[in-house]
Amino acid sequence: MASIADRLPLLVELRSENREIVRANAADPEKDRNGRCSSMLAIDLRFFAVADFILQHDITSFKTLLSEAARIRTDMFSRFENGEFISDSYLTMIGYKSLFNALAAGDMSGAEQLAAHLGGRDDLERKYDHPFDYTLGYTLRAFVLQDRDQMQEWTPKFVNQCYKSKMKDFLGYGAVFQALLTGDTSGVNAGLASIVQGHQKQSKGRGVFVSTEDELLCIWGLGMANLVRAFGIPSEAIPPLIPRELLTPVNRRC
Repeated sequence: MASIADRLPLLVELRSENREIVRANAADPEKDRNGRCSSMLAIDLRFFAVADFILQHDITSFKTLLSEAARIRTDMFSRFENGEFISDSYLTMIGYKSLFNALAAGDMSGAEQLAAHLGGRDDLERKYDHPFDYTLGYTLRAFVLQDRDQMQEWTPKFVNQCYKSKMKDFLGYGAVFQALLTGDTSGVNAGLASIVQGHQKQSKGRGVFVSTEDELLCIWGLGMANLVRAFGIPSEAIPPLIPRELLTPVNRRC
């Protein structure tokens, strides 16, 4: 089978045929009464964000679409909290994946808004979330909200879970979290390099990123690099998976 890079133009053409339908369904209260159509739109936007950057080098479209995808997830939590029925599976810590979308887009405000909705639904989280997703979700949430107590509590839990779940290819994320706790610039950048190495492994064989747009761009790693910059640490680009032009300015916020 041809690589996703080779197939990307055709994939864009095929998915573009239903693009407006997907958006219209998400805007229809009856069709989207459980949040499914909104979720599909968020997935669609993420794909086109990456495709626009890879094929056209359109940075503005990348950030706009990815930020919108994250905000759709935030809206789904708000709808639930306002009494609408949203399927349980959309209300768990799996929402951390949308946090990465916001961070990769450089949308710290959007990331904070989404993070504030995540967590506190233990029954649902333990029902639907893999322990790896559960611990990564709470750890990332803590760093986005800059809750130092939670940062210190969840970081070792996530690292330990990587070993327990045989998810060692994701230990780079733990290394970055650990380095952020101490302000270790060299440790942060070593961790980002480890993230990219693990990402490349997970983009082969039966890896979690195989045949997805993530093969072309490390959205999670880019999100981490931008999070690091929000802590005032000049993270390094690792092209092509973490491109320099998608990094946000270094801006200490804590």
